Amino acid sequence: MDLSGKNVVYVGLGGIGFEACKQLMEKNLANLAVLDLAENPENIQSIQAIDKATKVCFIKCDVTNKASIKEALAEAVNLFQFIDVLVNGAGVIADRNVELTINVNLIGLINTTLEALPYMDKEQKGRGGVVLNIASVLGLEPCGCICVYSASKFGVVGFTRSLSDPFYYNRTGVAVVGLCPGFTSTAMTTAPKISDTFEYSKPLTDEVFSLPFQPAAIAGEHLVQVIEKAENGSHWITDRCNLTKVDFKTFWEA
Repeated sequence: MDLSGKNVVYVGLGGIGFEACKQLMEKNLANLAVLDLAENPENIQSIQAIDKATKVCFIKCDVTNKASIKEALAEAVNLFQFIDVLVNGAGVIADRNVELTINVNLIGLINTTLEALPYMDKEQKGRGGVVLNIASVLGLEPCGCICVYSASKFGVVGFTRSLSDPFYYNRTGVAVVGLCPGFTSTAMTTAPKISDTFEYSKPLTDEVFSLPFQPAAIAGEHLVQVIEKAENGSHWITDRCNLTKVDFKTFWEA
């Protein structure tokens, strides 16, 4: 996909999100709408400063609330008519709060995607495009120290792969892709205390979180590359500064 002149909705201005938005602003976008629960005016201003020709706006959105999602996307469409790219990047590591973890990481992502699709579907209100869902390498392989987080990301991978069925793609013109970051330096992953699954998970948590971390800027750069590839159904690992396509195995066929 050529991003020039496109409208992008980015959900979740965390570490990877901030870096990805800066990279996107180098692509001559028409509009960039940032959706998040907490407004960060300094970050929005620094993103806008990269290219004054691209209109950047912040829209408050709580991904755990369907009405909030609906209102935020409607506001974005009201501002710039079409959504060409949707990035679902909101996420938390909060295994001791199961409901929050699943609601933010999985249910919120699903609801946002389903609410946005009519605005992107070429047979409805859109002109096709790309949905990129941020999963994790822990949605490809299990992680014992944050079981709930891992389960939520397995769900993201399953949803993304299912929604990329060629039947849907041929109808909507919307490519659905996944990005699976490895350990990346963000406020979420480098917090002094990780909300792991059990109190006694700590030795396992310490071992897992001692793995090498890549800069968030690299993950942001890779995210933009995956959007530009627009290869429906593809999933990509961004880890240790490398971008690698996932080769899924088939375990069952209908």
